[in-house]
Amino acid sequence: MAISDRMGVLREMRRQHLAQLRLNCTMPERDKDGSASDSLAGSLRFLAVADYVLDQNVSAFGQQLSEAAEFRLRLFERFDAGEAISPSYVSMMAYKSLLSALASGNEAVVQALAARMGGRDAIELEYDRPFDRALGQCLKSILAKDVSTAQGALETFEQACKEAENVDFKGYAKVLRCILNGETHLLQEGFDEILTGHKRQCVGSGLFKDTEDEVLCVWGVGIANLARWNGLPAPASSELLPVELIQ
Repeated sequence: MAISDRMGVLREMRRQHLAQLRLNCTMPERDKDGSASDSLAGSLRFLAVADYVLDQNVSAFGQQLSEAAEFRLRLFERFDAGEAISPSYVSMMAYKSLLSALASGNEAVVQALAARMGGRDAIELEYDRPFDRALGQCLKSILAKDVSTAQGALETFEQACKEAENVDFKGYAKVLRCILNGETHLLQEGFDEILTGHKRQCVGSGLFKDTEDEVLCVWGVGIANLARWNGLPAPASSELLPVELIQ
């Protein structure tokens, strides 16, 4: 059964467990390594998507994605303060959380999270592929208006997207290139490629299979917001990428 057919039931299950997940985050013995915060952030992200898809609740989408990103940000802050947070939570894989934060539209959280990402070479070499490091660095650098670093990271990301395992993400490279160059002529084509690749990643052993991303392209919303913040137009609205979610 597709996740779209189970989303209502799954939402109620997540809601029922939300209070306990919040409580777990206040208990040092349960959140010493950050795992309770990670679980809560994951549930909030799911509920954000479910509340939009099932109820068209734009406000709940933004608020819950923003809160999820705040918990990810706190993991970085706690790690940097010397707590025993799992290094996996502070690798460049946090680009996924940054994209969720971008989708939320909360620019303060976006900038704070982006500022914390990166600069942990040993951790990133252990946990991240070149694809992940390049995408994370490119997003971080665009937000910091560091064009030179962003250009280098994007070139690495573009090369990574030529590999068979990453080809479904080449649309992101195209849109990021449009953002960096301030160009619009290939922008919609890039978003079309994002959605084509996204759909392929929602079947078989794809990254988004059996996740809330099957019914909404959260990464695409995030990149679209980044494009808008940089003066580019929103993409054409679609079921996976609704224009009402774009700033």
